[in-house]
Amino acid sequence: MLRPRTIRMKLLLYAGAVLVVPTIVYGFLTYAVARRALQPSLEEELADDASTVKIATQELLAAHIQNVATWARLDFMREMVVHDVDKTISHFLERVKRDYGVYLDLMALDEAGICRASSSPVQIGTRPRLPAIRFAGSPAVGVPTVGFSDTHARYYIALAAPIFDPEHPQVRLGRLVALLDLGSLRDVVRAKAGHHTVKLSLVDAAGRVLAGPSRQISEGSQLPSWNLTAVHPPRYQTGHRPVLYKAIAPDGSEFQVAEAGLDAYRALPDLDWSVLATIPTDVALAPVRHVRDRVLLFGSAVTLAGLALAWLIAINIARPINRLTRIATRIAEHGTLEPIPDPTSADEVGALTRAFQTMVENISAAHEELVQSAKLAFLGELSAGIAHEIRTPLGIIKNSAQLLERRVAARGDQEGVEFARFIQEESDRLNGVVTSLLDFARPAPLETAATDLNEVVQRAVEFLSAQAASRRVELVCQPTAGLPEVECDARQVYQVLLNLILNAIQACSEGDRVEVQTRTAGSGVELVVRDTGPGIPPEIRDRLFAPFATKREGGIGLGLAIVQRIVTAHRGRVEARNREGGGAEFRVWLPADTTKRERIGA
Repeated sequence: MLRPRTIRMKLLLYAGAVLVVPTIVYGFLTYAVARRALQPSLEEELADDASTVKIATQELLAAHIQNVATWARLDFMREMVVHDVDKTISHFLERVKRDYGVYLDLMALDEAGICRASSSPVQIGTRPRLPAIRFAGSPAVGVPTVGFSDTHARYYIALAAPIFDPEHPQVRLGRLVALLDLGSLRDVVRAKAGHHTVKLSLVDAAGRVLAGPSRQISEGSQLPSWNLTAVHPPRYQTGHRPVLYKAIAPDGSEFQVAEAGLDAYRALPDLDWSVLATIPTDVALAPVRHVRDRVLLFGSAVTLAGLALAWLIAINIARPINRLTRIATRIAEHGTLEPIPDPTSADEVGALTRAFQTMVENISAAHEELVQSAKLAFLGELSAGIAHEIRTPLGIIKNSAQLLERRVAARGDQEGVEFARFIQEESDRLNGVVTSLLDFARPAPLETAATDLNEVVQRAVEFLSAQAASRRVELVCQPTAGLPEVECDARQVYQVLLNLILNAIQACSEGDRVEVQTRTAGSGVELVVRDTGPGIPPEIRDRLFAPFATKREGGIGLGLAIVQRIVTAHRGRVEARNREGGGAEFRVWLPADTTKRERIGA
């Protein structure tokens, strides 16, 4: 029943709507306009950073490739013919490594891939494990290729140039390979001063991040992967400007991205690498949100002032009808429909009074009809409940809900589908309550047979494994081999296991563990169900197996009572305790099949 609102309150609500709605609309329009105005400058900032880092990266790589190509054409490289027996090339490569300080290794390989000279003497005479290097361009140079050095435990960029015999320029003696430390790109791949919110990354064709702000990329055994997924078609700018688009991170946060691909530049061949400048959308739009919040704050102050003025006006308007309101309040509090005085004016208040008189008369008549209808409805419901079994209407309700679900699903009414499923779930829950009550009130007779409890336990664990997985609870089965058979009703023991395991799963939180174990215990077999949940609440520990003892929301407290009744019927026993360190443990002991054991012994 809706709470009655006075005319004064309605006037305040109308005034609030008139003041609040325009303020909110204006605030969000301001946000939208400011965001649209900020977007070009944001994109220009990203594109500028991406382009600047792209050019700096190209210049750095081109300079190193040019150095390698120049060194490969030095006259003393002819020593490759005699495998650098006097170590001229090796000494030169050692000086280069020492002077530049950015190379992990430099080596001269012959056509068979064997190292004949190196800045690291241990490499000479070996076949270094290097990534496949493709040569391109004119004059030909190796396309920069990323590899990992087990010796230095660092990533590198392999730069290569062919070595030709100075006396026979057509004869290729091998290739000069320089392993440029990938960490040397770290100082290049960074945003401009003042652009501290922009993050830049150098990404290769495989999506690996070669340089970026997150950590020292060149260290470790595996490069991180670029994990932003484009969600809008890229917007290409004219010329060689970067590509602009929006992307989503795995955690759902949105980013603005500018991507600039590395081009062929001087000695640097064309690479399928890209420089990506990114900024979180929420960070980029923080100034816009600040403007919006200021507008909304100012609008709120204006709204409060307007509401105060509206309150004063509403008091003056509502005063003539206060008398009628007091009469209506007394009727509502005491339930006695007292006579309404005749109106004293012919204006709107007088019309309201006359309408109120008519309403009171109609309410009096309707009240009598409602009382009579309620009595008849109660008698009808009571008769129907006595005449039919409870499960029959539950089945009808569930079937009707299933039919309703199919019909509303065909019309695309998702809300109707959810309501229909809710009806089915509640019908199943009520049916379960009825089943539990019937099971407890009318226990089924035992149908015993020699049973392997390992099979029963395995079946119960497999049945509940999906529910355990849905709650992120680890369910483990630990059967004991050579377990003696038990003379029992397998169906009822299966029900015992389902109740105990399900209770344990429902008591556990995400990451907890439930163990189900079988083992011999004296002259019988013991079933153990333990968990790492919160344990048994102290207030119900003494009456744990009593009917209707439960602390779980939605439970009726008959599961463990049924467990005890079944176990007792099998001449067994059930015990429960809290484990040290947390969790609960339930033990069910059942006598072994002594007849079977005697037959085996005979």
